[in-house]
Amino acid sequence: MFILVLIIFGCAGYLVWYYLSVPDEEDARQVVEEYTKTDQEEIDEPVEIPIDFDALQAVNPDVYAGIKIEGTHIDYPVVQNALDGEYYLNHTWEGAYAESGAIFTQSCNAQDFSDFNTVIYGHRMGNGNETMFHDIHNYMDMEYLKAHQDIVIYTRDHVRTYKVFAAVVYDDRLIPASFDFSSKEGRSAFLESVYTFDDMRNQLADNVKVSSDDRLITLSTCLASEPHHRFLLGAVLIDEK
Repeated sequence: MFILVLIIFGCAGYLVWYYLSVPDEEDARQVVEEYTKTDQEEIDEPVEIPIDFDALQAVNPDVYAGIKIEGTHIDYPVVQNALDGEYYLNHTWEGAYAESGAIFTQSCNAQDFSDFNTVIYGHRMGNGNETMFHDIHNYMDMEYLKAHQDIVIYTRDHVRTYKVFAAVVYDDRLIPASFDFSSKEGRSAFLESVYTFDDMRNQLADNVKVSSDDRLITLSTCLASEPHHRFLLGAVLIDEK
């Protein structure tokens, strides 16, 4: 009997300890919900977009991004016409006719900058007119390149920062049509062509590594008195928020 009584009291004591020490289902669920909520808030924390896309798209729905290079005059909306890839060669971002055109991409590039290489076009304006992509030619100087190496691309929900790795004189081929960016071989071929194009004005940054697995933007503009050449600014994605 004595042993039996000890067993009964032992079991009863264990049950009391168990129910007092283990949180009930409601408490446990609240802990999980609070953790999940905090974790989700960190993931969904909004980024600051200093562009009023609603206002810009009310003027022209073709506006889908913005480009800015600190310390230069490059601070413009980016547009894309789905039907005419050359429309913005001679139309402003508002859609008005003008020889200065706009900063634009063609419809072969996705508007979420998910492509391996998004090519962004803009005119090189003449001396005394520092608009559009005029300042890109300053990148022929390595000191200037390293002082203005970050390019920021804004979309409605994201801020992407790219770092310039090459400023090169290139031929006038249409880059998206000349390389198969869906294959590793095609991506590598483009990078090789950038690094090996022979011109004394070319500058290659030694502080940036680029591979065929990265995501790039290529700023493309013309060269005065060289109709068969383009000047390219290649930059690799280093941060996305």
